[in-house]
Amino acid sequence: MPLVPDTDNDDTAPESLFAVLRHAVLDGPGSTPSRVRHVVAHAKLDEVSHELRGYVDTMREHAWRSTDQQVRDLLTVGWSEDQVFELTVAVALGAGQRRLDAGLAAIARAQTRQAAAPGTPVPAVPAQAAARPVAEVTRHAAA
Repeated sequence: MPLVPDTDNDDTAPESLFAVLRHAVLDGPGSTPSRVRHVVAHAKLDEVSHELRGYVDTMREHAWRSTDQQVRDLLTVGWSEDQVFELTVAVALGAGQRRLDAGLAAIARAQTRQAAAPGTPVPAVPAQAAARPVAEVTRHAAA
């Protein structure tokens, strides 16, 4: 797969562009072996070396909590700056894919419910989910 969209084939659908991005990040040239980039993108923590496990988990679930010390620790054990960057991008890509898949699945479920009961409005945001962001913001602001 080419690393840039084929301009002769006007296939600029988001899925196609994301596939190009995924290929470039996980299989393109880099300092980090492609297999390692795949492992961190898919958060297979049991296959990740001990020194990477905490960093990958932090970046995947709570990227805002990552610290300079975590990066320094990786550099100290032999990872290069380029490799840490590539791993960070691979983790972010995997986390983004997971969230995209969850969002698309939610839309599909809502459409299925709507098709099963036409005329019944599908709420845009369930009531319990609507209250959650405020609580999360408050909790994170206090931390």
